[in-house]
Formats: sequence, structure tokens, C-alpha cells
Amino acid sequence: MGTHVLIAPLYPPVRSARSMTTIDLVSGGRLCPGFGIGWSPEEYQAAGLDFGRRGARMDELLDALEALWTEGPAQHNGVRLPAPLHHSPLKPAGKPCPPFCLGALSERGLATVVPRGDGWLPLCVVPSFVGIDGLIAQRSPLDRLAREVGRAPEESDTVLRVNIDAGTGVTQVADTIRLVHERTGIDHCMVDPMHAVKTVDETIDHARDVLGLIAEG
Repeated sequence: MGTHVLIAPLYPPVRSARSMTTIDLVSGGRLCPGFGIGWSPEEYQAAGLDFGRRGARMDELLDALEALWTEGPAQHNGVRLPAPLHHSPLKPAGKPCPPFCLGALSERGLATVVPRGDGWLPLCVVPSFVGIDGLIAQRSPLDRLAREVGRAPEESDTVLRVNIDAGTGVTQVADTIRLVHERTGIDHCMVDPMHAVKTVDETIDHARDVLGLIAEG
């Protein structure tokens, strides 16, 4: 269970840690959130935050979450995201912290994935923007960075968000996922049929159909 992608710097760390810990415990330790800094200046303006400092805010948020998830009492003496010393008994099931992935596209953003996160969150859109060569090119520096810090590249997960254009059939979605796997090795996908279906029941049926086709293939 997770997110792809939560614009995490928009939220206070204590609220985020508490909410995610609750989800992690209720789900039996299956939480794997995904964080990103976002691309919209308007979102930050609406939240009263400086868009130009979003990267620094993300770094501090990750430090704060680590403290809140592992310390008790917990505190974080941050410049932008302080969390005063407080009673914090609720801790996640995943120890010491739930694994989390980071969204990144730029060279600078990709450089933060390995040292700070447990995986990478790329995106494709079926059929209008699959970009297999781009996925390979972006994954390569992640593997190199992993080796440089003494980690096996396979320890860093890749969770591909698969958005679907309206009118796209399940067969094309399944075929694309298989092709991406064959070319890149990515085997962890989150399929978002928001533009292809309209109801929760249709979403469940869509997921079942896509999984069935992939299994048959």
C-alpha cells in the first residue's frame, strides 16, 4: 500500500508520520509510501510555501520522519519543519521505518533516490507516452550510484506508475506492461485507470482483467 506520488513537503511532518503509521499498522506493515517534491508552483503558493525551496524542504521532511518513526519521545530541530519534543508512542510495524520510494526525473533529483530512498517512481502513459529508452537511461545512473555506495542495484526498487489514456483497452495495457518488463526488467507497476474507467467497481474489474492478461502472457 502506498502513494505515487505524495507531494510530501506540503504537509507537516507530525501529521504525515501519524497518518502513515496508522495505515502501516492497520495494513500489517504493508505501507510503502512514495514521495515527490512536485512540479506545480501554484500548489506551493496555495499552501503558503516557497516553491524554490521544495528540495530543501523534502530533505528536512525525510529527516523529521525518521526521527518521528524511530525516537520516543520524538523531536526534530528543523529550520523549516520543526517538531518539538513530544510523546510519540505510535510506531510503524516496519522497522526502523517503512520503506519509501522517491519520484525524480532530473539528474539532480535522481541523485537523491539511492542515498535517501528505497526505490524510484517513474511514470508512463499508455499509449501516448511509454518512453522505454528514457526509463532505461534514467535507471542507469541509479544503478551506478547504488554500486558507488556499496549497495546492490536490485536493492533499490522501481515502481512504475502506468497511467491510461481514455479509450485504451486492457489488452494494450497488459501488452505494454509486458514490453516494459522485457526491455527494462521493471516488474513492479501501479496501474491507474482513472481516465479509462468511472467507478470503483469498474476499477476493480479493470485491475483483475489486466492481471489476468499479464498472467496468461
